Amino acid sequence: EPLKFDNQRICLEQLERNSSITIKKSVRNDTGKYKLVLTNSSGTIESEAQVVVLDRPLAPGGPFEAEEVRAHRIKMKWKRPLDDGGCEITGYALERMDEETGRWIPSGEVGPDETSFDFKGLTPNKKYKFRVKAINKEGESEPLETTDAILAKNPYDPPSPPSQPVIDDYDNKSVSLKWKRPPSDGGRPITHYVVEIKDKFSPTWSEVAKTEDPTPECKVEGLKEKM
Repeated sequence: EPLKFDNQRICLEQLERNSSITIKKSVRNDTGKYKLVLTNSSGTIESEAQVVVLDRPLAPGGPFEAEEVRAHRIKMKWKRPLDDGGCEITGYALERMDEETGRWIPSGEVGPDETSFDFKGLTPNKKYKFRVKAINKEGESEPLETTDAILAKNPYDPPSPPSQPVIDDYDNKSVSLKWKRPPSDGGRPITHYVVEIKDKFSPTWSEVAKTEDPTPECKVEGLKEKM
């Protein structure tokens, strides 16, 4: 379409032997093919020029969503920006925000071919927001942010307590214990049990044995007589 010369942003300067067109404060949308048509009494000639206006890239493409959520880390993924600003994407910058502080903290950078990032070192049961910016040699894009905060939590819960252990057998140096499985495994299979002991006059419990499998029984050895 014909250029509209307003002598403010798009200006035409005509001199005796040449003319020039100036587009001030050019933006990415000014990128395109420009055709110059010259006409006089002898005829018409045309010339074309491809103009590329370099700019910061657009924000990365959404959705910016969680790929994996754990208590201490959350893996997020995104898509490449629709427009790289006319020059190659050199990487992405990632930030996170603890909802309690409201402060954005840099979390790292990844290369131009990466479209996911593992935010590590999170505090369990806290809510976080995340954002990502695309980078080229002209600078950083506007950020793509998560819509809602994400809770740093494992997709399973701790198991409920097993039943109180009962003595199945004993001698002066050992005791065999049995108990019932917990009513709930929290969403993951029970792998083993930890048995703790304390002196009857002490408030402190300490680990004394660990089962090798989820069988709810254990023999505790090395006990002291009359303790």
